[in-house]
Amino acid sequence: MVFGFFEGGITLTLNKTNFAFGETAEGKLSLKLKKDKNARELRVRITAVKKTTQYGTNARGGASRSDQEQVLFQNAVTVDGEKLYSPPGADYDFKIQVPQKSALPPELGGNLGTALKAVQFLGGRSSQIKWYIEATLDIPGGRDIGKKVQISVQ
Repeated sequence: MVFGFFEGGITLTLNKTNFAFGETAEGKLSLKLKKDKNARELRVRITAVKKTTQYGTNARGGASRSDQEQVLFQNAVTVDGEKLYSPPGADYDFKIQVPQKSALPPELGGNLGTALKAVQFLGGRSSQIKWYIEATLDIPGGRDIGKKVQISVQ
């Protein structure tokens, strides 16, 4: 196999995709392998990423765009530990906690927050927070096998 491609995969199924702060996300991982894999762990991680886009003009007068990402929150749980994972694979149930809103960096609220967002938008800047749940089979010295699903947290 070239660079570890097509050596297996993970199916990540969630009980739902819309969550409230502090809620527990539940789901199932289905690990499908084509050959034995020594792995450090099988883990599930929840991540909040702030994506900011800045629009403007470049030195030639053309349009420019700059994207930045900042991880605001990240937490992982181990579903299964270090061992030899063998084909065809197995199914694993998991639970992971969506953080309380207070665990995230504070956002400006009220009139000042609304005014700041309006100024940023008019200045060609926008940002949004995206949430993901990701399952990974951590393979030392090799290409990890993983699956990432976007969720909504409100």
